[in-house]
Amino acid sequence: MKKAEPGDWKTKPMPPRREPFPLEMDLTAEELERLRQGHVPQEMEDKWFRYFADGVFYIFRSWTGFCIYEIPVSPEGKIRGGTVNRDPEQYRETDPGRDGVMAEYLVCCQVGRPDTKDLIMKYIRWGKETEG
Repeated sequence: MKKAEPGDWKTKPMPPRREPFPLEMDLTAEELERLRQGHVPQEMEDKWFRYFADGVFYIFRSWTGFCIYEIPVSPEGKIRGGTVNRDPEQYRETDPGRDGVMAEYLVCCQVGRPDTKDLIMKYIRWGKETEG
């Protein structure tokens, strides 16, 4: 499978309005290799374009090309936080904790971890708890 590259999708860089979010993960060597492969959407329902470059895992909304997450990854596969887009015209989420859950979900999907259902349910519940 071909590695995803920045030019594989029409994208826009992360805007100046951004915020750090919490995320702590340790990837195995095999998972790190899968992360580095990235992902190019193949169908309309696939909402994320992802690629790895210069030690950062970039995650974009596929329909708009907006950069939503930038996640630095050490050469050993350690993830200790990330940066999220906070331009309200590009992305409406405002809770860094909830962003951490979504970013973890997307990384887990990318590297093939099987525990993604619990993460997406946590993300959904988090939103309902804060609406109340």
